[in-house]
Amino acid sequence: MWPILRAITRAFDAILTPFAGLHPWVGLTVVSVVTGVVMLLIFGKTSNQQKIAEAKDKLKAYIMEMWIFRNDTVVMFSAIGSVIRSNLQYLRHSLRPLVFLFLPVLVIMVQLGIRYANEPLAPGDTAVVSVKLKEGTAPSQTSLDLVAAEGVRVVSPALRIDSKNEVNWEIMAEQSGHHQLALVTAAGTVQKSLDVGPERKLGKVGAVKARANSWNAFLYPAEPPVPSDSIIESIQVTYPHRELRFLGLTINWLLAFFVISVAAGFALKGVFGIEV
Repeated sequence: MWPILRAITRAFDAILTPFAGLHPWVGLTVVSVVTGVVMLLIFGKTSNQQKIAEAKDKLKAYIMEMWIFRNDTVVMFSAIGSVIRSNLQYLRHSLRPLVFLFLPVLVIMVQLGIRYANEPLAPGDTAVVSVKLKEGTAPSQTSLDLVAAEGVRVVSPALRIDSKNEVNWEIMAEQSGHHQLALVTAAGTVQKSLDVGPERKLGKVGAVKARANSWNAFLYPAEPPVPSDSIIESIQVTYPHRELRFLGLTINWLLAFFVISVAAGFALKGVFGIEV
């Protein structure tokens, strides 16, 4: 799975590199609008456009009937039932395209997540490195050490929590750069990247490095996964969350992505002649 994820990640690197030095809103808006258009085209190709148009026309007619005969209780209840049936028919014809939309939208969300969910550390910032060991491995009885590269300092001894199969360290970022942390076990060493930047620009930030062929390895493709034969299940660094501000409000990147992409799809449906 990793070769496929790496190819997808490199493709998104090429797409988003021109926006790396710009405000994060720029790249997010462009990708969201393009995603909205792609979603619209997939919806149009995989849905029964005639049936959707018929269901929408019936729905409008029954709503108009409810308004015209609002003083006639019998007709009103009949129209309400017809509205519900038309809505169900519309949803039934819309479900099939959602199956085709799920995977490409999920891939786009994952790729945006490793770029927009977190910011790199700044020099002087502290973070926690949390290592999860595989089930049945007691941290207190396991040889595991954290070795930090130059530019990063380990500021606390290992905190071993047997009840959670977890070992934690506190580190401090001292110099800007793309650093490597080494988790040394009796069976070998696993590397984890650490990003420290003087400016919090847009770029891949690998908050989690997970075991190969796991769900988390799919969700966090910023770096190669943990080897499947390692005692380490995952490694996580507590990066600061990226904050996107709009009109004085802090907006989550995922909410912004969905709002912009859906709005773009609805705004352009007439241009492409697609019923939604």
